[in-house]
Amino acid sequence: MTARKVLCIIPNTFQRGPAAAWKAHMQNHHVIVAGAGPVGLTAALLLARAGLRVTLLEKRATLNQASKASTFHAPTLAVLDHLGVLQAMREQGLQVDHIQYRTTELGIIGEIALRELEAVTDYPFRLHLEQSRVTPMLLAQLQALPNAQVCFETGLVDARNVPGGVVVTVQDAAGTRDIAADYLLGTDGAHSQVRQAAGIAFDAQPYPGAVLRVLTDESLDRLIPGLRPISYLVNGAASASFLRMPDCWRIILRVPAEVALERAQTSGWVLGRLRQLVPDLAGLPNILGMDVYSASRYAAPAFRNGRIYLAGDATHLSNTRGGMNMNCGIHDAYAIAGAMVRAFRENDQTLLDAAADARRDVATQQLLPRTDAMVSAQVSWLENVQRILADPQERLAFLRRTAMLDMAPELARRLPATL
Repeated sequence: MTARKVLCIIPNTFQRGPAAAWKAHMQNHHVIVAGAGPVGLTAALLLARAGLRVTLLEKRATLNQASKASTFHAPTLAVLDHLGVLQAMREQGLQVDHIQYRTTELGIIGEIALRELEAVTDYPFRLHLEQSRVTPMLLAQLQALPNAQVCFETGLVDARNVPGGVVVTVQDAAGTRDIAADYLLGTDGAHSQVRQAAGIAFDAQPYPGAVLRVLTDESLDRLIPGLRPISYLVNGAASASFLRMPDCWRIILRVPAEVALERAQTSGWVLGRLRQLVPDLAGLPNILGMDVYSASRYAAPAFRNGRIYLAGDATHLSNTRGGMNMNCGIHDAYAIAGAMVRAFRENDQTLLDAAADARRDVATQQLLPRTDAMVSAQVSWLENVQRILADPQERLAFLRRTAMLDMAPELARRLPATL
C-alpha cells in the first residue's frame, strides 16, 4: 500500500530579538483549525499571533456569504477589539444602545439603556453587523501573518489521535493527503466532520415550529412609531423581533408548528402575522428577501477527545432568541486558544482539557437554559421584564445576562495585548 503524502508546513522565520528563543519554541508547534467561520478565524488568529504555526482549513472556495448571525455582545466585542477589527466593525455596523419591549395590548412596556452596563464593561452596547462582513476582516489579519496558512477548497476527511499529536486527512483539488499537527480544533459547524471523526455524538433536538427571517429596506420605525433598533413584540403566542441593521431591518417571526413552511413564506401569511402583532399596520413593508430555518438544541457530550477539540456550532446549538450562540462560540475560541497557548508554554495539556470542559459547562448550564427560557413562557418573560424595570440592581443583573457578561466575566474589560 502506498503511504499517503504528509504535507509539511515549513517553519517561518521570526525576527531576532530578546524573545527570539521563545518564538522559536512556539513556531515548532503546529495547530490545525477546521472551519473558517467567525469562530475558526478567531481561534486561528489568536493562535497565530501567539507565534504558533497555524493551518486553517475551509472546504468552501471562499468565506461563507450566507446571512447568519448579526448581533455582537460586549464580551465578543472585547475579543474582536483585541484582534484589531472592532474599529472597522463600528464603522460598518450599527451600534445599539437600547432594548425595547412591547405588547400589542400595552404598546411599549419598557426600554433599557445599555449604557447602564458602563459600570461592568468597557463595551456598554451591542453591535449589529452581518457576520459575513466580519469574517473578511479576520481573514485579512490572519493572512498577513507569515506563520499562518489558509487553505480554501480543502475539506477534512478524517482525523485521528497519534502519540503526541494528531493526523488530519484532507482532500483538495490535488487529491488526498495527511497533515500532522500537535492539535486539531474543529470549528466546522453543526454538521462537523471533526466531531464525527472524534467519535463525539450528535443528537440535536429541534425546537417546535420554525423561524422566518424577513428583510426589508423600509424604515420600520416610521411604520411602527418609536421602534428601537432592537425591539421585542409579543401578543399571546405570537411574537416578533425587530433588528435594525446598517442597510435594512430584520423581522424575525416564529412560525407555529401547524403552519406549512411554504405558506409561511408568502406575503399573505407574513402580513397576517404582522397585523396580529401590529393591528393598524397599513400594509406589508417592501420585502428584500425572506428565508425560513429550524432552530435546534444541542450540547456535545464532550468538547474534546485526545488532542482533538471542538468549539462553536460543532459543540452547541441554541434558540436564536437573544443572538447568543455565535457569541458563545467566539468565547469558546478565545478560551480554548488561550489555554492551548498556555499548554504549549507549560507543557501541560490538562490546562487545555480543563478549558474545554469549562466551556461545556457554560453551554449546558448557562447558554441552553437561558435561550430555552426566552421562548418557553412569553407571559412570564414579559412579567419579568416589567418587574426589573423598576429596580436598578435587578436591571443591571438582567442586562449582564442579556449581554452574556455573566457567562464570560473575564471578557468584560479590554484585554491585554497577549494571551
